Amino acid sequence: MADLALEQIPVFASPDYAIIHQGLMAAYEENEQQAIERLIAAWEADRNTCIAAWNAQREAEARAAEEEEQERRRQEEEQERVAREQAEAELGDADKKKLKMNMFAPGTLIPNVLMHPPSQYALQKLKTFDYVELWYFSPAGRSDAARHSNKSHTDDTLGISRVEDLLTVRSINSVRASRNALPDHELTFMEFIRARNNFLDYAEKTEWPKSNLNAVATFVWRLETHPTLELPLGEKIILTYASRA
Repeated sequence: MADLALEQIPVFASPDYAIIHQGLMAAYEENEQQAIERLIAAWEADRNTCIAAWNAQREAEARAAEEEEQERRRQEEEQERVAREQAEAELGDADKKKLKMNMFAPGTLIPNVLMHPPSQYALQKLKTFDYVELWYFSPAGRSDAARHSNKSHTDDTLGISRVEDLLTVRSINSVRASRNALPDHELTFMEFIRARNNFLDYAEKTEWPKSNLNAVATFVWRLETHPTLELPLGEKIILTYASRA
């Protein structure tokens, strides 16, 4: 559309507009010059109105074009964001699937003595403050736990146990007792003492109350120093008493 601001004003004084002059002169009782000036004023008013409408249309078209451009940029940014997130997700999945070597602390020494921990069953009993035979903390019990752990370290079998009248699902290794377990009174006295020390160590790690730990330690110490041990069957008597107590 042509720029209306550049449009030239018609020559209203020419004979082409004579009939209009006569009509205006008769209607408004004006002379010819006044009629020409009226035509000029009317034309300029109409032109100004058209220019204002034309400018408004151009502004509306410019705003629409700007909004369209903004929407285009927003869609491009959204597409870039989605593509970037997908690439990051694929990279993350690739990292998860990639084999990784375990790290180690430089200067760490290997222990001189290999100590097998008690079975998960025994440790779970400690955590729930339930009774558990001292055999599980003896060298024989820990070796038994190591053998079964090596056979089933990849076993994800689950079992059901009861904790405070609630049934919970746990690894079968933490709820299954060993078939080789012995009651306390069938241990040798030396096995009883060694198992007691290991038992107290793991009970402390599971945050047993200090008063309970001290009570058990004092109880066993008194058994170790009891005069009954001097009798022919003294050790058997002490172990039977300890098992009952």
